[in-house]
Amino acid sequence: MGFEWTPGRGPCERHLATMRMQAPKPDYPMGEAWFMGEKRRMFTELEGDVEQIPVNLLQEALSEIGSGISAFGYLEEWEVWFDYLLPRIIPRCDERWVSWLLEEACTAFLQIDLDAEDSANQQTHHDRVLRTLGQSLMTPSRWQDGKIVLGTVLHPSNRNPAKVWGWANVSGDLAASMIVCLRLIQSHDIQEWVASMFAIKCPHWRAQLLTWYVGASPLLNGKIQFPSHFDSWTPKIDWSYSHVIRESRGGENIANSLISKENMTHFKAAFEANLRTADLALWKEEILEIEALRTEVGTLVRRFEIAIDDQG
Repeated sequence: MGFEWTPGRGPCERHLATMRMQAPKPDYPMGEAWFMGEKRRMFTELEGDVEQIPVNLLQEALSEIGSGISAFGYLEEWEVWFDYLLPRIIPRCDERWVSWLLEEACTAFLQIDLDAEDSANQQTHHDRVLRTLGQSLMTPSRWQDGKIVLGTVLHPSNRNPAKVWGWANVSGDLAASMIVCLRLIQSHDIQEWVASMFAIKCPHWRAQLLTWYVGASPLLNGKIQFPSHFDSWTPKIDWSYSHVIRESRGGENIANSLISKENMTHFKAAFEANLRTADLALWKEEILEIEALRTEVGTLVRRFEIAIDDQG
């Protein structure tokens, strides 16, 4: 069975149920990563009903896992708590406090997964995460008639003094989901996955695909291998705490790249093949009809072919 992004086809409930069954609540509390003095804060709130825990507290706990592993190295308590939390917070990944909960979940997952040892069960686990966390972007509440419900996916609002949505950069939920899926997907499924991205007939979505492609050119061309480098490129394709995802843990190198060379090669070929066959003139026309897109990302969209050459 292949892998696709289809609006309204959210996380697989069967896989979520399996993941919950295999990761019961730990017997001990999870502690913070960053503290001074003798007393360490313990996230005792996580021992309650996950559905009732405020989203800001969940984000705080996940950020402690992601940043803590980067600075101090792997701790078993962070892994077992993340395994417990993940299938229980995926249904809430469309909630946000500053950023989408999906972003912190992706960061914590990538940090845990980089430290995981290869095992016979790893591919099965990867497939379950791909079809749950990796599908969160397609949750039904975020889409209507094949188009995004504005404010529930991608950039959340323009409620800021400048009244901008942020379309000039890639939304954190899409940016994080792209990287998680690129790491987890099997190479023979990449062509179908990429084709499904291009089949989504939503101007906001297509504007973000073009923006991501331009911003991701250093990754696609092998100049960078980890999200820790993303914030130095424009358009931005980073997300909440993505800067902590690097090749080292507590000063020790553990990986040469986040995404396999095979997956990157297959993805780049598939993405560029779909770009060549897409009706980019129609894409641009529909994107530029929307005032916010025209104002915020119009230059990139109009000059897209030139942008590819400039970034490549």
